[in-house]
Amino acid sequence: MELVAVKAVDNSLRPVTAIDADSLKKVKVGQAVKIQVTRQKDRSLPHHRLFFGGLLPFAFDYWQPAGGVISPKERDVVLWIAKRLDKFAGNKGIIVTAADEALNLLAKKRAEKLPVIDKDIDSFRRWLTIEAGYFNICVTPAGVVKEPESISFARMDQDEFNAFYQACFTVCWNMILCNRFSSKDEAQQAIDQLLSLGN
Repeated sequence: MELVAVKAVDNSLRPVTAIDADSLKKVKVGQAVKIQVTRQKDRSLPHHRLFFGGLLPFAFDYWQPAGGVISPKERDVVLWIAKRLDKFAGNKGIIVTAADEALNLLAKKRAEKLPVIDKDIDSFRRWLTIEAGYFNICVTPAGVVKEPESISFARMDQDEFNAFYQACFTVCWNMILCNRFSSKDEAQQAIDQLLSLGN
């Protein structure tokens, strides 16, 4: 388990964000733990909170899973082929409509085989990090996969974290928040307000 804590005036260590606090809940009251203290790179603690206590839980709350049993890439390839076939058939739209119906049927059949899975903020954070372009490519027996890069204090200084935050905000805006807010500024103000309520 890894979490970020800040030293308080009374010499206690306190979790920095709600996610850090949730990690700490795994330790029972009175249970002894060994702590290795690692001083972090010079990075703004409030900006760290802005991501982990603001943008991340904010976008996570607005995100509603849509199933995901058909990947966007699968859908794009099938519809691209259907459009090409439709073009050869005189652009009547019948093949595209049939392909869309087939994809929906396939999604339904795949969903029937899957258990109901709750949203998970850690999985969401990993997805967001990858979508923002912060990932490493690994080869596994299942093929090439993307693994999110570490965004720890030890790995990113303030300038790198600023760029990371902006990339994540852009992903959240384009894929989730643009349907809920009239502008990026309005969304950022709502995130700031959420963060101020947590302090």
